[in-house]
Amino acid sequence: MMTNESIETFHIADFNDFTRVCVENDGLAFPELKKIMEDYILSQDTMEFKECWIRDEQVEQGEVRTVLVNFLDTNPNYFIRLRGSKNKDNDQVLTMKVDAVDLNTEEVVYERQLA
Repeated sequence: MMTNESIETFHIADFNDFTRVCVENDGLAFPELKKIMEDYILSQDTMEFKECWIRDEQVEQGEVRTVLVNFLDTNPNYFIRLRGSKNKDNDQVLTMKVDAVDLNTEEVVYERQLA
C-alpha cells in the first residue's frame, strides 16, 4: 500500500448529526479527544458547533485517524479548533491541540498542545 493513502474522510456540518454520530455513538473513535471536547468545549454555553472532519489515512506507521472539530465561541467571538491524531493500530495518541482565532483580527490568540 502507498504511504499516506487516504482511506476515508467524513465531514459533518449539522449539530444534530454531530451529536448523534460523534458524541452519543462514539463515531470519533478517539476517546481522549472526545473527553476534552465534552469537558472543556461542549460544557460552555457560548460554544456553537460549526463542523467536524474525520480522516483515516494509511501511513508507514499504520492507520492514523485525524479529527478536526471547529466551534464558534460567541463570547469573545473566537473560532475554536480542536484537533488530534491517533494511531488506530495501537491506540497511541500522536497529537492533540486546541487553538483560538480572533475573528476580528484573524490572529491566533490562544494555542495549547494537549498531548
